[in-house]
Amino acid sequence: MKKEILVGAMLIVSSCAFAQQETGIQEVTIASKTSKPIYKSGKNVQLLSAKDLEKFKGQNLNDVLNQLVGFQITGNFNNTSEPKSLKIRGGKSANVLILMDGVPLKDVTGNDYTVSDLRLIALENIESIEVLNGASSVLYGSNATVSVINIKTKQSANKKIEGLLSARGGSFSTFAQDLTLKGKLSDFNYEVSGFNEKSEGLSSAEGENFNKDGYEKQNFAANLGYNKNNFSLNVNGNYSHNLFHYDDGAFTDGNNRGNDIQKFAGLSSKYTYKNGEIHFNSRLSATERVGQSFVGNAYQDQYSYAGANFFSELFNQYSFSKYISLVAGIQYETQNMGAKSLPFGGNSLEDVLLKSDTKNNNFDAFAQANFNYSGFNLDLGIRNTNQSKFGNHLVYSINPFYLKEFDENYFKLGYSYSTAFIAPTLYQNFGSLPYTLPNFDLKPETNSSHEIDLSFGKKDQSFVINASLYQRQEKDAFAYETVDFVSYAGQFLNVDSNKVKGFDVGFKYRFNPIFNIGGNFSYVEKEKEATMLRQPKQRVNSFLEIDAFKGNKINFTHQFVSKRSDSYYDSATFAVVPVELKSYHLFNLNVSQTLVKNLSVFANIGNLFNTSYVDVVGFTMKPRNYTVGVDYKF
Repeated sequence: MKKEILVGAMLIVSSCAFAQQETGIQEVTIASKTSKPIYKSGKNVQLLSAKDLEKFKGQNLNDVLNQLVGFQITGNFNNTSEPKSLKIRGGKSANVLILMDGVPLKDVTGNDYTVSDLRLIALENIESIEVLNGASSVLYGSNATVSVINIKTKQSANKKIEGLLSARGGSFSTFAQDLTLKGKLSDFNYEVSGFNEKSEGLSSAEGENFNKDGYEKQNFAANLGYNKNNFSLNVNGNYSHNLFHYDDGAFTDGNNRGNDIQKFAGLSSKYTYKNGEIHFNSRLSATERVGQSFVGNAYQDQYSYAGANFFSELFNQYSFSKYISLVAGIQYETQNMGAKSLPFGGNSLEDVLLKSDTKNNNFDAFAQANFNYSGFNLDLGIRNTNQSKFGNHLVYSINPFYLKEFDENYFKLGYSYSTAFIAPTLYQNFGSLPYTLPNFDLKPETNSSHEIDLSFGKKDQSFVINASLYQRQEKDAFAYETVDFVSYAGQFLNVDSNKVKGFDVGFKYRFNPIFNIGGNFSYVEKEKEATMLRQPKQRVNSFLEIDAFKGNKINFTHQFVSKRSDSYYDSATFAVVPVELKSYHLFNLNVSQTLVKNLSVFANIGNLFNTSYVDVVGFTMKPRNYTVGVDYKF
């Protein structure tokens, strides 16, 4: 333990870390829906560029996000096939909105959240990641109450044809292959990719002589773009499949498997004119989930969900002068879902919810204006949502900040007050008889947030210090309660409220072309301690990056997670058992080396010191594990 604390202390520094390493000023779109320099955003934004993601070869998207300030991805250190839960700034998965190329990507089949399953997204297909923590419903609508994550896929190309072929293998008999082809032909560009991964895994539940719970997943993506003068158009599609095995619960072996499919098709366009630009985005996504148990000598379906989400938006960004700009637009979204379950003693699934009956839709109008003069800025935003069940809901934001620019440096200090909301899911509205009753009178869960942001350093982010102090009030939170004590049926109600407060601090500094160091520290607490389940109050991430010589990259990371509360169901006593999980330190080493111009090899060692710890009680944690691989660019 002393050795781990010493190494961690050497690395412990804090950050919006892993910002882009390329020279020049990086730009992001997440803070205003249009491109602007990262240091000019009203709130602190975290950016992981393509160069940053090279440090995570052999790892997955959850591993990357788990290093960001304020993030805790519960279950990330359990068996890879296990579901992951986002715990960000005291929030839950329902408080998070994931965008892919700026457009929301949702799974509307979830019971209490619509965030997309990150296990279905291949890190190999990602160009960059932008993260905006804090209430952002004015720009993005429902669920953007704690964090918005924008995942940008690989699309850019300079030659008629170029590509990447990669393969890796490692612990738990895990093997993966990836192929990407992309190119530019006159005014057109294209990209197609395929990814496959298969693993024997390890037992998800903790216990002796339990069966391994493996998985296999595939991802196929395609983009076709057109760009000429002041107009661009992009058509894209994606198919993801995840077949995974899982156990019956904590400390309990089982023979179950899930079969999840997510697919979408979308269209995005942009027209640029004098002083402005018009954007149109649309996406139709569908999710299918099937749960099976091994009965007799074959797997039998136990339940299935099928949902669809259609999203479209049109917005305009216009600069009236160098002092005033405005983003304004409209959005339409519709969701539906069907569900089936196996009745007691039955042999086949029966309809519980019909897609034709289980649907919601909403129409939104939003606007955000920026006023600036001599470094003083003011962002004002408003959005009205008209939803088919709860009617109209208004949110707004006020974000004054001061930005002082020097030649290569900047200083920024700002305050924001924002309201945000979470719309009820289809499951929460329509229920699932006989045990979950419908409730069409559910109001949206609301959040109001105060935040102070400080940032200063180099404009190119080679040196930057960030700090955020926040307080959030949650009202009308959804909770499931028993309402019929004869049948023990329940329904989701607006019953809860809570207060959350915390702060994040960060630092990153590239000493020279060889050494780069940084990290982050997060603290959060909630008024109602019981809602902090599996959420640590303190988290630390730190990293040391060494580019020892040409083509070589060494990345050493450390993570500290403080003690947490947890609980599990004891099938012997029929009781829920509360436990307190101990704090832990974890270390990871990633090394890559370019052998020749287009060929590189990499290796990753997770849990470097083979630390024994518990992430989720009753479930197996990963011991020291290895991954080695090769990349060939052509």
